[in-house]
Amino acid sequence: MAALAVAGIDAIVHGGDLIGPVTVIAALAAVLLLVGLVRRRTLAIPWSVLLTAAAYMIGREGSPVVDGGAAIVGVLLLLSAELASWSIENDARIEPEPRLVGWRAGVIGVLVACALVVNFLLLGAAAVSASTGLVVAAAGVVAAVAAVAIVLRLLRA
Repeated sequence: MAALAVAGIDAIVHGGDLIGPVTVIAALAAVLLLVGLVRRRTLAIPWSVLLTAAAYMIGREGSPVVDGGAAIVGVLLLLSAELASWSIENDARIEPEPRLVGWRAGVIGVLVACALVVNFLLLGAAAVSASTGLVVAAAGVVAAVAAVAIVLRLLRA
């Protein structure tokens, strides 16, 4: 919840002229995640992440530069999704083994660190290719993120 809130606050701080809609969308995302955590609804996780990302993108509208903070916001969104998923899966009636909890925390830490590195590399590539056009740069970023997601999904299987 805290990671999503920080990403939402960052979107609000950099909201510029559209701070009103950005604030509403970020607050809606936080409330949606909170309700999803309380009611144990996994469907709330992707929607809250999507809304926070939308708030961030709306807040960056009109900015001509590639924002280095986008890498950190992306990692915060990933971290919030992973931790929210872990929280919803957790059953208080079952005592988890400390070794398993440590292992899972370590995996999430490595995932977040790798995502941060990949995000910075993608932002660097996007900055270099910014002159070729936003659509081409966005397609490249989406393709790279999808490739990393596929690799991570295969590692989990």
